[in-house]
Amino acid sequence: MVRGGMPYPRHPFSPNEQDNSRKDMKFTIRENNAEEILIALGGELDTQAAQSFATDMQPVMAEAEKHITIDFSQLEYISSTGMRTLLLLQKTAEAKGGKVTITGMSEDIRQIFQMTGFDQMIEIL
Repeated sequence: MVRGGMPYPRHPFSPNEQDNSRKDMKFTIRENNAEEILIALGGELDTQAAQSFATDMQPVMAEAEKHITIDFSQLEYISSTGMRTLLLLQKTAEAKGGKVTITGMSEDIRQIFQMTGFDQMIEIL
């Protein structure tokens, strides 16, 4: 596992974006359009980063009736606390009629999701 990688590149989806970079965790939240939110994760979503990430997800959870796409293509590691945060986001979205989809997942993280059954709870493309 590589620690302290390069910052996650910003993508020009819309002017509605929020950059929430931490030491080993980078993420950006963008409203792609009125019905979709894109969250791009990079680095390590460890226990400490997951706690901050959960706090920063509160505005997203308030709009959880939208389709939320989470890009894992730059994510190197996810802790059980990070996975629990994603599950909370999924359950909130489901209760509000929204949907969470994960894209760009590495094979290592995909195996963790399969072993824990998370691949049955959150749609992975």
